Amino acid sequence: MNKKMVLDRIPCQFCEGPFWGNGKMGAVLYVQNGKLCISVDHVGLWELRETLPDMPKADFQEILAHKKEFIAGDPRYVERTDIFGDNIGRTRLPSLAVELSLPGEIASFLAETDMLEAGTGLRLEMKDGKVFEGEIWLDSCVNVLGIALHGEGAGELEVKALGWDLDSPRLKPLKDWHYEPCIQTEENGLVTVRQHFGGSRSAVLSAGRRETKYSMEAQHSMEAQRSMEAQRSREAEGLFLAVSIETGDQAEEADMAAAGTKLVQDYLDNRDSYLEAHRLDWKTFWDGFAVEVPNERLQEAFEQELYKLYCNEREDSSPVTLQGVWNPNNRMPAWFGDLHNDLNVQSCYWPAYKTGNVKLVRPYIDYYSKAVPRFMERAYKLFGIKDAIHIPTMMAPDGTGAASEWCYWNSLLGPELFVAVDFTWFYEYSREEDTLRDKIYPFIEKVLHLYQGIAIEKEDGCLHIPFTTSPEVDRDGHMLLADDATFTLSCLHYLCRKMNGYAQKLQLDGAPWLAWSDRLVPVKTNEKGLPVYAGVDVFASHRHFCHLYPIYPLCEEAHNELAQCSLDTAINQGFLEFAAFSCPYLGIMAARCGRGNMSRTMLELYCMVFRSRNSFTVNGDPYQNGILRISDTNAGESSDAFTLESGFFIPTALCEMFVHRAKDTIWVQMGMPDEWKACSCRELAVEGGHRITSEREDYSIRRILLKAGCEETLTLRWKDDTPVKRVMRNGTEMEGCGQKSLALEVLPGEEYVIEFE
Repeated sequence: MNKKMVLDRIPCQFCEGPFWGNGKMGAVLYVQNGKLCISVDHVGLWELRETLPDMPKADFQEILAHKKEFIAGDPRYVERTDIFGDNIGRTRLPSLAVELSLPGEIASFLAETDMLEAGTGLRLEMKDGKVFEGEIWLDSCVNVLGIALHGEGAGELEVKALGWDLDSPRLKPLKDWHYEPCIQTEENGLVTVRQHFGGSRSAVLSAGRRETKYSMEAQHSMEAQRSMEAQRSREAEGLFLAVSIETGDQAEEADMAAAGTKLVQDYLDNRDSYLEAHRLDWKTFWDGFAVEVPNERLQEAFEQELYKLYCNEREDSSPVTLQGVWNPNNRMPAWFGDLHNDLNVQSCYWPAYKTGNVKLVRPYIDYYSKAVPRFMERAYKLFGIKDAIHIPTMMAPDGTGAASEWCYWNSLLGPELFVAVDFTWFYEYSREEDTLRDKIYPFIEKVLHLYQGIAIEKEDGCLHIPFTTSPEVDRDGHMLLADDATFTLSCLHYLCRKMNGYAQKLQLDGAPWLAWSDRLVPVKTNEKGLPVYAGVDVFASHRHFCHLYPIYPLCEEAHNELAQCSLDTAINQGFLEFAAFSCPYLGIMAARCGRGNMSRTMLELYCMVFRSRNSFTVNGDPYQNGILRISDTNAGESSDAFTLESGFFIPTALCEMFVHRAKDTIWVQMGMPDEWKACSCRELAVEGGHRITSEREDYSIRRILLKAGCEETLTLRWKDDTPVKRVMRNGTEMEGCGQKSLALEVLPGEEYVIEFE
């Protein structure tokens, strides 16, 4: 990996600047009012107070009796909360910021982010001829943002630490909540900003500066920083800033301020030792996997998205929200910056699984498990069912509903199914039986209890699930709601099968899960494949395609007629109503159907149309590529509104091109585009914790290395049925020469090398 993320235009918007993160803290650099502005975000910046009553307007039985009124937003049955308006409750909050005043106007801008080391070389040329150069990074191991600049006058640059501008129209909700201006203090050159929020919470930003001397002969990169001590022939004045942020209760504010000041001071004194640990941590991450494809755009996108993943997630951080650790300082986060449980949160973790980084999913499992008491309270209030779980579509980290507890979106069925499926993924990839016993099995059990409690037996003798959705399919201006969505039924049958297997591992009785699944109405397919509902095929292009869940992420259908027909039916609806995330999601489906050319095209289309200059996902068609139907709104937001989840489909789809699993079969290189002559992957993962390395040369598979993660019998298949030349198990040759597929009985730790003719 030797690519850099290069930004060579002045970033006048937040979605155009270089960015950094360490799972708890994030930063983005852009130009605001002629000054260098660096947002300083923290995962703890949340307004969690409820602004509306904490009881639903109507319980589920009342909603069923008044379906039309509920869908229309009748205030007798649902909270009328305009999620794009002023009446908002729980929400992610804007970041704080650091601002550098420059002597004049910027003429040119260059930022080169070395993603291997997570540091950015910066060069600014001013209209008066002055040049400022330096490096910026956010430490991977401690909450410190480092900013080093040198050039004529750099040591005298004015630096301000900023709280929220409460008079800004885009921050009006903060003023409505009676937030107070920040409190700033300075002592011995160390600045502390205290910004109160959320009633009793406080964000404490600590910043320190040091005037320095820099060698002008040093190369402008993070690597050159190491050799600066040996290059002092021509020195220029410079400035080094260290910035930290923490959140907590206001009662802890003094302690947070003291700890922040101490950390910043130590970083100013011992930068090199901190940087060594920072670089090593990022190197360890990148060393764990690799994908190499002969497509520059997709190769860069793979690396950029995995860079974002590690910027956002660590084992001890928080789940990934819509904007992750990169909320702007000058506006409220789009769509509340929430945990959006209708594929958005969930898809953020797919590349973590596929690249063997299942440990990065732990915060997701831990947070949702910890919120179970709140989910149970919701299930009882809305459905009257005990020992069950209901999850809001728009969620805050404590399990409460973002926007408000009982607005329309947060009263729908379905979000708990998205989460439960990902809980199965965690076990399938990690094989952690303690996590299965303590968190996964109890969680899914309560999800299934909810649907067992609302299932209705009809004349056909089957159980049916009322008033389900297939996000986000609309008809006549409203979301389509009807019984037995394919998404809902396919998830429930899948979860019951998984729970039967998990029960056996935990020495429990799994038969009741299969018995209930047998009573549940099956998914009804037809000549067009998987419908949205029985008798309702896809009738318009839309963004989620959740009726295709059996293909992905349930991963039970692949390379068969059902999958192929389902994909054809979706494609035939066209693309005009697609959102950013539709194209790469279909790219995953195409890879699993062996349509490598389509998969590549869908991914490239997303990269060209739906990414801002710094690779953040923008919604609508702000750059007027002509790919979407023209409308007055851009998904309800302006073009500086971005989200992360769509980008994470890119590495997921590329991994699926190389290797994927359906039931007991592992398919290798089945999603390769025809024109990819040579490509390779290293240490990608599939269910069972198996790791796959494969190589392709001269348009044909050449080698597979399988590292077994658990004991089971697998069938290994590959594109074009190229005959096997040799099979080695733990270094010893075994039978298999000439075969076009392999049946393997694997044990944990075994290594199989398959070479091809």
